[in-house]
Parts: sequence; C-alpha cells; structure tokens
Amino acid sequence: MTNSSGRMPDLVNSLLIRTFASLVVFVVSTFQCAAQEATSVQATGCFLRLKDEANIPAREQGVLRQINVALGDSVEESQVLGTLEDREASLMLKLAEVDLAIITKRHQESVSVEIAETALEEASKLMQQAQIELSVARKAAESDIAVRQAKAARLLAKDVYDRAVASRLEFSTSISDLEMADRKFKLDKANMDIEQADYEQTLQLLKSTGRSVFVEQQEIAGKRIKFELGDARTQRDIDSLTLDRSRTSVEMAKEILAKCQIVSPISGTVVELLRHKGEWVEAGEPVLRVIRLDTLLVEGYVKVGMLDQSSRGRTVQVTGTTSRGAVVLGGRLVFVSPETDSVNLQVLVKAEVQNPHQVLLPGEPVEMTILAQ
Repeated sequence: MTNSSGRMPDLVNSLLIRTFASLVVFVVSTFQCAAQEATSVQATGCFLRLKDEANIPAREQGVLRQINVALGDSVEESQVLGTLEDREASLMLKLAEVDLAIITKRHQESVSVEIAETALEEASKLMQQAQIELSVARKAAESDIAVRQAKAARLLAKDVYDRAVASRLEFSTSISDLEMADRKFKLDKANMDIEQADYEQTLQLLKSTGRSVFVEQQEIAGKRIKFELGDARTQRDIDSLTLDRSRTSVEMAKEILAKCQIVSPISGTVVELLRHKGEWVEAGEPVLRVIRLDTLLVEGYVKVGMLDQSSRGRTVQVTGTTSRGAVVLGGRLVFVSPETDSVNLQVLVKAEVQNPHQVLLPGEPVEMTILAQ
C-alpha cells in the first residue's frame, strides 16, 4: 500500500504544471490578439457584390397603366416607378370620403341628447310644480273651515229668525214684515252657504285626486324621457363608432389606392423592366429590378486566426482598377465568418464600402486590406 504522504509532491507538481500551462495559453492568446490588432491583414479572392437590390413587385393585381422610368435611370427611395389601373380604387376612396363627411356632419350637428336632457329637466320642473299643486289641493280638500263657518252662520241666522218669530207671536207689531223677510232670507242664505261650502270641499277633493293623477303622469313622462335620453346617448355612441369605422374605411381605401403604385424601397439604378405597360400583373409579381451602387459589399478570404469576431468594425481599404486607373475606396469590416474552410483553412470576410461616384461595379475583382487598429 502506497503512503499517501508520498503522493503529495506529485499532486503539487501537477497543479503547478497545469497553472503554468494555462498562463502560457493566456499570454499567447493575448499576444495573438494584440498582433491581430496591430497588423494589417490582406484578404485574397476579393470581389465586389451588391449590398442592396430589390425585385420590386406589384402590391395588387391589375393592368399596368404606366412605367415612369427607363433602364439605367437613377431612382430615390419611395419614388413611384409605375402605376396600376386605379380608377376603381379612386372611386372607392371618393365614396368612403363622402360617407365620412355625411357621418361627421350628422355626428357634429346631432342635438338629440341635448334635447332629451332639456326635456328631462323640464319634466323635473313640472314634477316639482305638480307636487306643490297636489299638496295645496290636499290641504284645501282636508280643510272644513268654510263648512264650519257656514254652519255657525246658519245657527246664528236661525237663532235670530226664531227669536223674531217668537217676538212676533207675542207682539204682532214688534217686528215688521220686511224685517221678518230679511231675517228669513239670511237664514235661507246660511243654509245655501253650507251647501256651497260642502260643494267647494268636494270640489277640492276632486282637484286633489286630479293633481295626484297629474303627478303620476309626470312621473311616467319623466321615465319616458329618461329612456329617450338613454337611447339618444346610445345612438350618439353608435354614431361615434360609425364615425371611427368610416375613418378606417377611408384609410383602407387610401391604402388600396396606394397599393396601385409601384414604389422603390431603395435608392439605386433601374437595371431590369420585367413587365410593360398594358400587361396584367399579379400581386407579388416583380415588375422592375433596382440595384444600389453607392454602397457595395466586398467578399474575400483571410487565413484562419488572422481575424475574429472582435475585428468587426475595423477600417478596410479597397483598391479597384478602372479605365482611368486605380480607385481606392474606404469602408469597414462587417462580417467575419465563424466557419473555417477545411480545405484551405480560410474564413470568409465581408466589408461594406462607399462607392459614391459609382466607379466600381458589382462583380469586379478588387484588393482589400483590413487596416490595423
């Protein structure tokens, strides 16, 4: 059995060796990265490629009414290059705009809610007045003062008349016939006053009942007006939603009309006319081809280990040859492939270069140097 104390020096030596190896790898990697950044790299097999191009389609189906450009023309982004037959779309837009104008005017000038609110306020006032009149009528119907006054007056008149009769029976000449007639008239009048007071009280009771019915009518009218107000508010909300829908219909009609236009998504040069005036095109079918020449891509290869992902953004210098001599363009590295070609141990790199005068064209061979940082 091996002594465990004899194994300790071997374990320590192993750990020291591993640590030293890791340190060496780190130092070598650091120097390699520093060397990459401090050294320009020459790419091989470089060619210019298009960065932006577009086969511009028709967005709707229809007859191609006109093409506004010719081969070789320069175009700007969002420029209208052609138009499909758009009469139907134009009429749809006009109809949608007329509907919107009608709905907008109706919505703006509608006063049904205000009318219902005013009627409800008026009904509330009438209700208050009717309740006051009902209270007055009930008070009047409940009061028997007039009846009691009439009965008291009758008692007095009857007493006066009975005294006169008694006096005359005792002394026939004590009270004249005219005075007796007057007292008899007052007694009769007192009897009629009682009847009149009873009639007036009965009439006040009937008025009270009528006022009670009128109050009930006002309550029913108030409920009806509240329903009308709710209906008017609902209709206003519906009109508002209809207005929003009509606005959406106008926007949709504008979008359909806009789709009749063939618009360039990029600035560039027209290099192909794939359809001609008068032809039928389907939605999504290419009509023109536009390429961009003021910004190009350069594709090339470098040896593995010369660049890595951290190299993206480094300045590049691209040299091409024209009939007038060499042309140098500047740009930046935008892509370093994470894959290595197993045959030649190279990686693909791409750079974006500015070609403002369009002196170099896609497909031409060039030389590219990735400059040191």
